[in-house]
Amino acid sequence: MEKKLEQMHVRRIEHFQALIGKRVLPDRIDLQVDYAPDEASVPFSECRSLAYQPLSLGDTWAKNWKRAWLHMTGTVPAEWDGTEVVARIDIGGEGLVFSPDGIALQGITNGSVFDLDFARDLVPLTEAMRSNKTPDFYVEASANALFGMFTEQDPEQDSDKRYGKYDASLNHAYISRFDREHWYLWLDLNIVTGMIGTLPENGVRRARLITCASDAIDLYADNPANVKKCRARLADELGKPAAASDLSTIAVGHAHIDTGWLWPVCETVRKCGRTFASQVDLIQRYTGYVFGASQPQHYQFVKEYYPELYERVKECVKRGNWEPQGGMWVEADCNIISGESMVRQILHGKKFFQREFGVDVDNLWLPDVFGYSAALPQILQKSGIRFFLTQKISWNQFNEFPHNTFTWRGIDGSEVLTHFPPENNYSSRLNPQYLVPGRDKFREKDRLETFLSLFGVGDGGGGPKAEFIETGSRMANMEGAPKVHFGTARDFFHDLENYQDKLDRWTGELYLEIHRGTLTTQSRIKRHNRKLEQQLTATEILASLLPVNAYPAEELEQTWKQLLINQFHDILPGSSITEVYRVAEQEFEACHESCRDLMQRIADQAFDDDPDGLALVNTLSQPYSGLVELPESFDPDAGLIDEEGNLIPVQADHGKAFARVDMPGLSILALRKTHQHDVDTHAVSELMLENEVIRYRFDANGTLIEAVDLETGENILPDGAKGNVLSLYNDRPNDWDAWDVDLFYEKNILEIAQCTAWEPLSRGDAFQGLHFEFTIGSSTVTQDVYLAEGTKELRFATTVDWREKHRMLRVAFPVNIHTEREAFDIQYGHVYRPTHRNTSWDWARFECVGQRYADLSDRDRGVALMNDCKYGYRLADGVLDLNLLRAPTYPDPDADQGLQYFNYSLYPHRGDLADADVMARAAMLNREPLLFEGKTTSKQDFPWKLESEGISLEVVKKAEDEDVWILRLVETRGRKSTGKLTIALDKCSIVEADLMENNISGELKNPLPLELTAFEIRTYKIKA
Repeated sequence: MEKKLEQMHVRRIEHFQALIGKRVLPDRIDLQVDYAPDEASVPFSECRSLAYQPLSLGDTWAKNWKRAWLHMTGTVPAEWDGTEVVARIDIGGEGLVFSPDGIALQGITNGSVFDLDFARDLVPLTEAMRSNKTPDFYVEASANALFGMFTEQDPEQDSDKRYGKYDASLNHAYISRFDREHWYLWLDLNIVTGMIGTLPENGVRRARLITCASDAIDLYADNPANVKKCRARLADELGKPAAASDLSTIAVGHAHIDTGWLWPVCETVRKCGRTFASQVDLIQRYTGYVFGASQPQHYQFVKEYYPELYERVKECVKRGNWEPQGGMWVEADCNIISGESMVRQILHGKKFFQREFGVDVDNLWLPDVFGYSAALPQILQKSGIRFFLTQKISWNQFNEFPHNTFTWRGIDGSEVLTHFPPENNYSSRLNPQYLVPGRDKFREKDRLETFLSLFGVGDGGGGPKAEFIETGSRMANMEGAPKVHFGTARDFFHDLENYQDKLDRWTGELYLEIHRGTLTTQSRIKRHNRKLEQQLTATEILASLLPVNAYPAEELEQTWKQLLINQFHDILPGSSITEVYRVAEQEFEACHESCRDLMQRIADQAFDDDPDGLALVNTLSQPYSGLVELPESFDPDAGLIDEEGNLIPVQADHGKAFARVDMPGLSILALRKTHQHDVDTHAVSELMLENEVIRYRFDANGTLIEAVDLETGENILPDGAKGNVLSLYNDRPNDWDAWDVDLFYEKNILEIAQCTAWEPLSRGDAFQGLHFEFTIGSSTVTQDVYLAEGTKELRFATTVDWREKHRMLRVAFPVNIHTEREAFDIQYGHVYRPTHRNTSWDWARFECVGQRYADLSDRDRGVALMNDCKYGYRLADGVLDLNLLRAPTYPDPDADQGLQYFNYSLYPHRGDLADADVMARAAMLNREPLLFEGKTTSKQDFPWKLESEGISLEVVKKAEDEDVWILRLVETRGRKSTGKLTIALDKCSIVEADLMENNISGELKNPLPLELTAFEIRTYKIKA
């Protein structure tokens, strides 16, 4: 009986709250609405010149991402004098509301007025509108919901909903008085119901809140005149202070905005404008409120498209109510991007905040990224970033991460103070339903006093709403809940440093046990990313042949920033809509073309013209030994000679010509065409490729059946096993189609590729090869398999015409190596992961990231599987297994359909990874020497000479703010390495710098002796 009575009272409170919500807006006077389609995306300054037409409630004004300008006008009744007046505007889409004089007032998005999930549709009338009694709004409107358009999981090819469908209609446009006292009562009741739902059922606090609320309802007596009496009774309980031992939370306003996801990047520009305007408005209304926003690219969008609003944001930053957060240009993926991309994300991100706001951001803000590389702590530390925030690891599929606040240690020993907000999200509503469970789940509550709460609606929802701030203010000091203080993440982290010696440590990567499919989905974009990363680095190194003041800094910065945008954590991983990838591919192609143009311009300045010349440039600091593909214009019957008249092996087959060259690191090789062509070639006579160090044998189905290392006589394949097995798997994850690969796929193999034809390629002084054609599923695979002379590397140049849906293509090489760990290439280093599945943590890591290689080695020998654009590896005992292609249909029904190109290589070697040349071979696979036809030069070297076996010169570029050269070196083997760096420039000075290019040493001598610890990154400034 007692329990039933309590439930009855709780339902009464909920019904009363709903009733009070309806009394906040007691009136409705419709606005006059006109609209004009906006095909050209005109700014406010031009919107008045558009042709407007009337729009009635229920009318559709645009569909499917189309835009329009809406103009709304009305009249405030005289009897409303002295009252607050608001407009309620729901356009069935998203919009930015402007005053008649062009001031961005706030964003709006469709939904119910008190829907706490995302609705934002109340617009207070400005003082001018109230005084002259003529509301007047312009709305920059987009026809999409908060999360894009309505889509289908597996749409038919000719469905009009294939890429989504959305009709934007006018739902509400009216003015009303705003009853603030009833709104306050509604907020009070929201606290009460939230506390009732989170407190222990038999607790004293909960029972008294129920009784108090029932008393307040009785006092209200269904008479709006009694609203203050009702609130006063609630204050009896809500005013009771928190216990001295209760935790505090620093509440930071937040609006996570995906740079591209279920909407194109051009719509993100408008989402940023709406969000920034909404938050400037709230900052003006609430003293002490602090909003934070990351991603300098978003600020750049607002600066370019909404300059008046941007100036107001700058004022908010000055006053301390707006916090620039996060060190990266965008919240980038941290699995797939290279080490140098990580550096540039931070370099350009931090420089922007310093230049625009005078703020040195010292935190990395990545709440939604799909895993975090163990290389990050060093890159952060050397960039002046001491703190890291995310919450994504709370999404783990199997294992609960053991910390919320901890010290994270990377592969080199660098450490960064890390916090996971215990509410396990970045969209808190700052109410009891979020804060109380967050407090209770906070793992360090036994030793820390404070946790961070990120509150607000993101992705177009505009961030926090006034309701959230009001609720947080009521919980500043309230019994049974954490004490809420508005503040900055910076203050939170700087205070947290005082407790660092009390914190636990986590060493190694932060692996996310979900979204493993993002290592493979949208493979074309991933290939573009890898190729452009390599191309940009090569272009910068080539440019160091010029005087530093001739360096094309502006063009390179623009190209880098375009790359950085497309490294956003829903673009590069493959989880965005079709339109995002259509645009991204065009942008990548333009970036490739820009790099090619820059390279040619640099070569025109650095080299001489020679119609018979070919200038090869090795931009790697290590020697290059292998094949270089020659231009299509190269006569396959011609030969090449070097400056000393030596013939270079040239060989052509299947329409492609290759030269085999040997070049020192950072060197230039001048070749000339010749009629001499003394290369003896003949067809491979059987399914075998063999040189002096290795023998590979295939069967008629194109699978590898023998791989004998002729130096040891051992077959690297286990007895009876086959390699280069192309397998098709059923790939239907339980939840997130483009995002996930679920473990059960391993038992869902559908078929093995069948070879339909094979033929030998030529065998000569450059290479020998085989050509295979396969069918698998509805797709075809073509492979040219090359074995160059003098190497054990077996390269598979692969073309796939991919016609699958919900299928996954993988290649596997079982190897005769017994080891309990496998090495994987990561950013500026490598990590080892267990090959067994002893623990739940091992078991969950069945698919993991590897960049250029994965390697299985014992102390004597090993085998690597290298690639030029793939990232997803299966972690399995004794098998090198690479994920080649996936075929999800959501959110992009066309994901990866059509032609795909990639290379992978099998590479047996002597010694373990650190003693072998796997890293060198992988670097060569990813960056061939640059080739300039019609050019020659007497130069043979760059002015930078590195002598070391374990140190790589990764980057040469001009400094961002000085006319000096930046050289970046990395220790690659995971142990102490020594060497010498010589700068062949007259009267040059050398100083060491951090990754932000700030000096950290005095002048150093030239040549410079080097001693780097395991995986250490060093940066030097060279001034000539």
